[in-house]
Amino acid sequence: MMKSLFTPSPVNDPLPDTTLWASFKKGDKDAFAVIYHRYHKILVQNSLRISADKDFVEDCVHDLFAEMWKNKQNLGFPQSVKAYLISSIQRKVIRQMKKTRLIFQLKETDELNDLQIDFSVERKIIAEQTRVEQQHTLFRAMNALTKRQKEAVYLKFYANLSYPEIAGKMAISTDSIYNLVSKAIDNMQVELGKISFHKYSYS
Repeated sequence: MMKSLFTPSPVNDPLPDTTLWASFKKGDKDAFAVIYHRYHKILVQNSLRISADKDFVEDCVHDLFAEMWKNKQNLGFPQSVKAYLISSIQRKVIRQMKKTRLIFQLKETDELNDLQIDFSVERKIIAEQTRVEQQHTLFRAMNALTKRQKEAVYLKFYANLSYPEIAGKMAISTDSIYNLVSKAIDNMQVELGKISFHKYSYS
């Protein structure tokens, strides 16, 4: 769906950002495509200053424009479209980095089983207790998700599939997958907060 909106734009399109933005807000796909192609490279380069993972950055830029199109009627008229886009992508990259860190924590604890380090007996016991506790906490957070959310999270972060690939497997739109994964991570954050509060309130 979104790929059809990102069709090649005219080279050196003379229209100013303000005119394109006004047209985009009215549902003009061509104007939206011009904005995308005009600022895509700038947004990627700017985001790479925050994260060196280009694939991750590209996903964030795509997500940003997908959300813009979805919410176009609710957007205002920024004085500078360029400044607005740069500020928006910076917030999105930082926010997504915080969210995905929760998922990678679970993967990292699993990898402890593969480490062949000659710890002392005490260190082995401490490491195992920490691993089990982290896994238990994160599994509890995962169990708070719906079946579809669990499936989407697994396919994205464990099977390492792209959003379009997940959409194909789950037979729903790519935009729906973006929303499903985002809501799943938000729900995990809420559940982890509850678990931490309970743990430290009674310790």
